[in-house]
Amino acid sequence: MNQDKKPWVSFCMSTFRRPDFLKNTLQTILRQTFTDFEIVVSDNDPDGSAEPVVREINDPRIRYFHNVDNLGMIKSFNKSIERSSAGFIVMITDDDPVYPDLLETFRRMHEQYPGYGMYLGGCDWFCTAPAVSRLYKLKVGTNSCLSDDYELGHTQALTGTEFLKMFFTFKLFPHYLWSTCMVSREILLKSGGVPDYGTPFLGDYAYLGIISSHAGCVFINKSLGCQTMHIQNFGRNQNEQIAIAAKRFPEYVEQHVAKVDEWPLIREQMNRFTAIWVVSHLSFLYFYMKEVDLRPTEKEVFSVPLMKKYRVKYFLKTRIPFLHDAIVKGKKWFSN
Repeated sequence: MNQDKKPWVSFCMSTFRRPDFLKNTLQTILRQTFTDFEIVVSDNDPDGSAEPVVREINDPRIRYFHNVDNLGMIKSFNKSIERSSAGFIVMITDDDPVYPDLLETFRRMHEQYPGYGMYLGGCDWFCTAPAVSRLYKLKVGTNSCLSDDYELGHTQALTGTEFLKMFFTFKLFPHYLWSTCMVSREILLKSGGVPDYGTPFLGDYAYLGIISSHAGCVFINKSLGCQTMHIQNFGRNQNEQIAIAAKRFPEYVEQHVAKVDEWPLIREQMNRFTAIWVVSHLSFLYFYMKEVDLRPTEKEVFSVPLMKKYRVKYFLKTRIPFLHDAIVKGKKWFSN
C-alpha cells in the first residue's frame, strides 16, 4: 500500500485470544473485490496472541497494534478507530466474516447516493453446530436475516428519522450487524465512537441508531456478511450487565439522537424495543442456560422503571410460553 495515499475504507477490529476466528475473518476481508482498504487490528490480549496470525498472513493492508493492557472490548474497538486513516469505517468483530462483494456494494451505493452517513447491508446468521443451532432455534449453516418486505437487492435512501422509526420497530431487517455497515469516520468521531455506557449489550444498535441520525442511511436488502453463532458468543455469562443495558441504552441514545424529527414517537418505539430485547434475552437464558440462577438478574432488571410493566410478559414467556405465544398471535391477527 502506498503510505502517502489514504485507503477508501478502514476495517476496524478488536480481538482477544481467538486466533482461529481472527484468521478466518481476516482472510474474508482480504478476498474483497474492491481492494482499496486497510485493516486495523487492535489486539486486546496482553500476550499478543493475534500477532502470529497477522504475521502469517503477511499482507501490508493489515495494520497490527498490540494493547499492552486489556482495555476492554469497547475501548479496544475505539482504539482501532483512533488508529484508522480512511474516510469510511467498517466496524468488525473477529468472528463475523464478510462476503467478497461487501465493499464493492458499498462503493456502488455511495456513488448512487452520495453524502449519507451510513450505508447498510443485510446479514446472515451462521450456526456452527447442532448444539448452537438448537439454542437459537435455527438450522446448522446459513440462516438469512433479510427483509421479506423488499425484493432481493432493493436499495433505498432514508432520512435519520425514517431509519430510526423502521429500525426500532424491525420494519427493515429482523437483525442487524455492524460488520455489514459502512459509516462516515467524521460522523463516527463526532458522535463519540463506539458507544460506551457500561456494557457492550445493545452497543451495536446504539452505534447504528446514533450514526444514522446525523446524515441518514442507505440500505440494501442483500446479505453482505454473517454473524457466527458459536459457544463463545458474548452475552451468555454477563448477566450482571443486562440491567445496565435496560437503563443506560435508552438514556445514551436519547442524549445523542433527541434532535431528530418525531423524537417523542421514536423514543416510545426505542423504549419498547429495549424492553422486548431484554425480555427476549432473559427468556433465552432461562430456557437454555439451566445451570444459571437468574433470580438476582430478574430482580435487578425488573426494578428498572422501563421494565416494570414487562414483568408479566416475561413471566408468561418463560413459565406459560404457549399462552404467551397465543396472545402474541392474537394481537398480530387483530392488528392486521
